[in-house]
Amino acid sequence: MAIFFILLWLLPGIVGGSEGRGHKPASPDSTVVMLFAGDLVLSNHVERYVGERYSYVFEQWQSIGEHDVFMVNLEHPITTAKVKVEKQFNFKLHPKYVETLRLGGINIVNAANNHIADYGAMGLLETVRHLDSAGIHYVGIGRNLQEARKPVVLELKGLCIGFLGYHGGGRFAATRTAPGIAPRSLPIVLSDVKQLRPSVDYLVVNFHWGTELAAYPSRDQISFARAVVEAGADLIVGHHPHVLQGIERYRGGYIAYSLGNFVFGGKNVDTYSTAVLRATVSPGNVKVELVPVTVERWQPRKATGQARDAVLSLVHRRSQKFPEFPKWTEGTHHE
Repeated sequence: MAIFFILLWLLPGIVGGSEGRGHKPASPDSTVVMLFAGDLVLSNHVERYVGERYSYVFEQWQSIGEHDVFMVNLEHPITTAKVKVEKQFNFKLHPKYVETLRLGGINIVNAANNHIADYGAMGLLETVRHLDSAGIHYVGIGRNLQEARKPVVLELKGLCIGFLGYHGGGRFAATRTAPGIAPRSLPIVLSDVKQLRPSVDYLVVNFHWGTELAAYPSRDQISFARAVVEAGADLIVGHHPHVLQGIERYRGGYIAYSLGNFVFGGKNVDTYSTAVLRATVSPGNVKVELVPVTVERWQPRKATGQARDAVLSLVHRRSQKFPEFPKWTEGTHHE
C-alpha cells in the first residue's frame, strides 16, 4: 500500500552551525527526524481498556515511519499517590505504564500542564523519579523553578536540539524553593530562549495553553508566540484545547497552536482523527510536515484516504487566518 507523506512546507533556511558549540559538527547528510504529538492520557479509560497489555496502544504506530525523537504532552502525573487535589477532573498514571511510553518510542515529554500536579507536589516529584528511572527526558517541571526551566538538549547525529516547556503557572508554579511547573511568563520564556539559542541548532518550545475546544488561538497567544519566535525559537508546539488549530509560518519559524489530543483516555471516545507534527532537520535545511493520524480503540496509526484528507482540510482552513501559513502538497508515494 502506498504511504503518503504530507508535506507542509520546505524551509530552505539555515539551521545554526555547530562551530563553537562544544559538540561534534554534523556531517552534511546528517538528518534528525522528530515527531510531536498533543495531549497523551494513558490513564482512566485507556488504562481500564488495556489492562496489563502494555504494548497494546502503540502496536500500529510503526506506520508513522522512522524517527529519532518522539515528544508528547504528558497530561498526568505518574504516581501511586492517593491524595488528590480538589478539582473537576484528576488524572494519574500507574508507574507500570511507563513501559507503554517506552514501547511507543517516546523519549521526551512536556510535563508543564494543568494535570501534572493533580496529586500535588508528591505526585509531581514521583513523576520526575519515574521518568528519570526510565531514561525519558522531560521539560516544564522540576524540584524548584531553576529545574523546571531547565532545557533538555539532545545531541543527535552531530546536531544539537533544544527543548523547553511551560504552562500558565498559578497555584502549582515552581518557586526557588518549591517543586512545580515552569510558568508561562513572557519575560521568563524570552530569557530562557535567548540563553539557549546560541547553544543549539534547532529550538523547540512547548506551550500548554488556550481555551478548550476553541478552533482558533487568541490574539494574546498569537502575540506571545511570535515574540518567542523573534527571540530565537524555531518551532512552537501547543496543546490543551483538545482540538487541532491552525499552523502559522512566522519569520522562518513555525507555530502549531494546538495539536489537539493524541491518545486521550480522559474521556470515553476511543476512535477519532488527529495529527502529529514531523520536523526533519539537517544542516542548512528544515522540513515540517503535518501527518494525519487515526486513533482506533486507543491505537494510533498513520491516517489514509478520507480520514487523512479531512484532517489536512481542517487544519488548512484554520491556518488561513494567519498572514503566512504552510501550503499542503502531496509528496512522493513510497511503496
